[in-house]
Amino acid sequence: MRASDLDRIVAHLCAIEDAVAQRTELLPWGTAVYHPGVPWVREVNVVRVETTGRSVTAAELAHAARERFPALPAVEVLHEPLGAGVAPRFAAAGWRVSRHVLMALLGPPPAPALDVEEVPLDEVWPLREEWLRTEPWGTAGAVTTMLDWERARAQLTGARAFCARDGGRPVSMCLLLATDHADEIERVYTTPSHRGRGLARAVVAHAAREAGGQLTFLFTDAHGAAQHLYARLGFRRQWIVYRFATEEQGRARRTG
Repeated sequence: MRASDLDRIVAHLCAIEDAVAQRTELLPWGTAVYHPGVPWVREVNVVRVETTGRSVTAAELAHAARERFPALPAVEVLHEPLGAGVAPRFAAAGWRVSRHVLMALLGPPPAPALDVEEVPLDEVWPLREEWLRTEPWGTAGAVTTMLDWERARAQLTGARAFCARDGGRPVSMCLLLATDHADEIERVYTTPSHRGRGLARAVVAHAAREAGGQLTFLFTDAHGAAQHLYARLGFRRQWIVYRFATEEQGRARRTG
């Protein structure tokens, strides 16, 4: 991937995260992004490292995160070489290290093999709620708070929703977020009873074809099987975003 493409993706991610934050704080090598109403959401309660031109150590990043988010310290490093460089130090200090693969669409996606439609966002929220209830922190109160936040986030970012139906009910979904920099596909989910039927492949393919003709990408877990699904649609592994969280944050996410 060209450096200019990566710059566009970083600009896209920052634009989305900053738009839904309660406040941000500029740092020498990035931004602290705050939203205390949803403390378990990594995108808006994190020290985000954006720089490629300034060296920064794991100790500096850990100190910045603990100082700004003492209950739930978290760090997100958007540039792979820097993230890979500090990861061993975070791991040795007991932080949880996660790697998220950025996959970019190279060439036109195939036509969906199943019926998919764009729908108002309200139509996919029951499916999103079902997914949230499976999260380790998915208590009733946390899910309600999260859904309220996601509705506001979708409105602020102009998200578009796509779904496949069974008997009129949405059973598979994804969202498409567009900025002036890039298009991102996210929140890909199929209800368990309908998995293995190609529905996720269809909704992602449809969303990708609806993207605005600029760079289109998505994230998936670095060790997850979903990479194979996205590869069949023309997405290719390009970059790794590193995230570091303390065990205190891990417990908070498990308990809500």
